[in-house]
Amino acid sequence: MVRKFIRILTFLLSITLLVLTLTLTWEFPTFAQTIPGLGMSSDEDISVNYYVPVFKRGNLEIAPVFLDGKIVGTIASFMQLKSKTNKNQASIYSAAIRSQLIHSKLQKILHNMSRYAQEVLPKQGISNIEAQEKELREELVTTSSEKNGTAFVSVTFPKDDVPEIIFSVTQADIERPRFGGSQPFKIVEKGKEIIKNQLIQAWKERQTPYLLAQVQLAMLLLVALTCTSLTLGWIQKQVTIGQRKLKDSLSDSETIELEDNQTSISSKLTEKFRAIAPQFDRLSIEQRYSLYAFYSSTLFWTQLLIWLLGIGYISSLFYWTRSWSNWMIGVTIRGTRAEQVIVGWPPLDWILSFGREANLGTPLFILLLLLVARLSIKGGDALSDFLARRLNDKQSIQKRQTLRVSTLAKVSKAWLRAIVYLLLGVTLLHHLHQLGTFTQVVTVFIGVISFALSLASQNLLKDLIAGLMILSEDQYAVGDWIIIDGQDGLVETITLRVTKLRNLDGELITIPNGSIGVVRNLSSEWSQVNYAIEVAYDADVDRVMGVMEAIAQQLYSDPQWQDQILEAPKVLGIDKIAHTGIVIRLIIKTQPMQQWLVAREFRRRLKKAFDEQGIEVGVPQQVMYVNGPFAKTNNGNFKINGQYQN
Repeated sequence: MVRKFIRILTFLLSITLLVLTLTLTWEFPTFAQTIPGLGMSSDEDISVNYYVPVFKRGNLEIAPVFLDGKIVGTIASFMQLKSKTNKNQASIYSAAIRSQLIHSKLQKILHNMSRYAQEVLPKQGISNIEAQEKELREELVTTSSEKNGTAFVSVTFPKDDVPEIIFSVTQADIERPRFGGSQPFKIVEKGKEIIKNQLIQAWKERQTPYLLAQVQLAMLLLVALTCTSLTLGWIQKQVTIGQRKLKDSLSDSETIELEDNQTSISSKLTEKFRAIAPQFDRLSIEQRYSLYAFYSSTLFWTQLLIWLLGIGYISSLFYWTRSWSNWMIGVTIRGTRAEQVIVGWPPLDWILSFGREANLGTPLFILLLLLVARLSIKGGDALSDFLARRLNDKQSIQKRQTLRVSTLAKVSKAWLRAIVYLLLGVTLLHHLHQLGTFTQVVTVFIGVISFALSLASQNLLKDLIAGLMILSEDQYAVGDWIIIDGQDGLVETITLRVTKLRNLDGELITIPNGSIGVVRNLSSEWSQVNYAIEVAYDADVDRVMGVMEAIAQQLYSDPQWQDQILEAPKVLGIDKIAHTGIVIRLIIKTQPMQQWLVAREFRRRLKKAFDEQGIEVGVPQQVMYVNGPFAKTNNGNFKINGQYQN
C-alpha cells in the first residue's frame, strides 16, 4: 500500500510540475490564482494578471470578487465588449478585469486598516480587539453616490482621507437578475453594506485570537483526518490480504504440474486444457477477486480524496492560505448574489449547477478524473466477471461455453480500459482548451500528430474489427487448439488486436486478427480421432476389422476412459487398396482436445492385439522382371513363368 501511495503521489507531483511548466511557457492561468496581484493597473492598459473564474448567464459574464482569497461578491459584464469611445469606461471592461480592479482596491484598504490598527490605535491607548473594531467601523466610511447618471460606491479610510471609488453600476449590473431590485441606487446601497462588513470581517480574521481559534480547529481536523485515514488503511489492508489469498487460489487453478521427460507434449497440453476448462470455480474466484480489487481501489482513492479535501478546507481557515484552497478545491458563486454572500462548497455546487456556477480546483479535478477512471476500470472488471458467471450459469455445463464466456469477459475488460482512457484523454484536452492552453502552434502540431496517427491506425482498426467478428462468431476461444495459415497451437491469449498461439515446440506465435483468414478449430464443442491403419495385402480384412472393433469397444467401456469418449467408436471400413496394403479407417468422438490422448491409448492396445493375432501391417511390395525364364525378386524368391518359387 505504501508503494502504491508513493507511486500515486509521484504521479500527482508530476502533474503539478507539468501544470507549472505550462504556466511558465504558455501563461497558463491556473496557478496564478493562488497569489493574486495587489497592484493597480492603469486605465490605459488593463489586463488580468491572475486567474479569475468567469461564469456565463445568458449574455452576461459573472466573476467573483476576492478579498484575502474569500469571495465577497460578484461582478457582471456583457460578453460582447462595447466600443472604447463609450464615456462609461467601466462598461468596456470584462468581468475578470473588473473583479481584479475591485480586488486590488479592497486589498489596499484592508492593508491600510491593518497598519492603522497596529500603528495608530495603540498610540491612542486602544489595544483591545473589540475597541479597535469599533474604532475601525467609525473610521471606515462607505458611501453610495450618483454622478452623471452613474451610481457608484466609494470607500474612505480613515474618514478624513480622500474617498476612493470601488465600483460603479454598469448596464450589465442592471440587467443581471436579482431579488433586491435592479435600480442602480438600490444596488449601490446593498453593495456598500457588503463592502464594509466584509472589510471588517477580513480585518478580524487577521487578528491573533481568531487565528488561534482557527489553529485549534485545524489541529482537530488533522487528528480527524489521520484517524479516518488510518481506519480506511486498516480496512484496505484486510481487503488486500483477502485479495492476495484469492490471487493465490486463482494461480493454483491455472498452474500446470510439470511431468517427467517421458510424458509427451500433447499430454501436457491436455493437462493444460484441463486446468483451463473447469471455470465454474475460477469464475467465482475471479468475481470475488475483482470485487476485492474494486474495494481496495475505492478505499485507497477515498483516502487521497479525503486528504485533499481536508487540506483544502484547512487552508481556507487562514487568510494567507485561502487562495491555495481556491486553487485546490475550486470556486463557487452559487450562493453569492449582489444582495448577500452565502458561503457554499465548490464540489457540491459544481454538481448541483452542472458546472455553470462553480468550478473545481486543478488538483481536485485531476484527482477526480483519476478516481473515476480507476474505479470505472475496477468496477467494470467486477461487473464483467459477474455477468460472465451469470451467463455461464445459464449455459449448459460444457467446457466450450465456459471457455467462450471467460474469453468474452477478458476482452470486455480490455475494451473498458480503452474507452475509459480515451474519455480521460478527451476530458483533459477539453479542460486544457477551456483554460486557454492551446495556442495556434500547439493546435497545428496536435493536428499533424492526429493525421499521422490516423494513417498508422488503419491496420489497427482492421485488427479490432476482425477481433470483434472472431468473438461474436465464436470462431475460437482461449484454450482451443486451432490452425491458422499452417500455424497450429493452443490459443493462450485473444485480444481485439492479436491472437497468440503456443505450438508443440513451446513457441509463442502472435498473429494480427486482421490477417486471419481460414481458421481450423480442432476443439470446438467436441473432437474426433480419425485413425487409419494399413495392414498387409493378404490379411483377412474381416478379422482385422473385428479386432479393431473389439479393441475400440473395450476402450469405450473402460471406466478410466469413459469420460473422454462421447460416443461408441465406429469402424468405417476399407478406405484404400494399394500395393503397400489395405487401409482401414476408424473414428472415435471425444471431448475437446482429448483426441490425441485417446488415439495414443488406442494405438497401444491395437498393437498388442495385432501381435497376439499375428496380423501384420502393410509393407511396400516390389516385383522385378529380368530377361530370361528365371527372375529373382528382392525378397530372395524366384519367379518362373509368372509363379513364385522358393
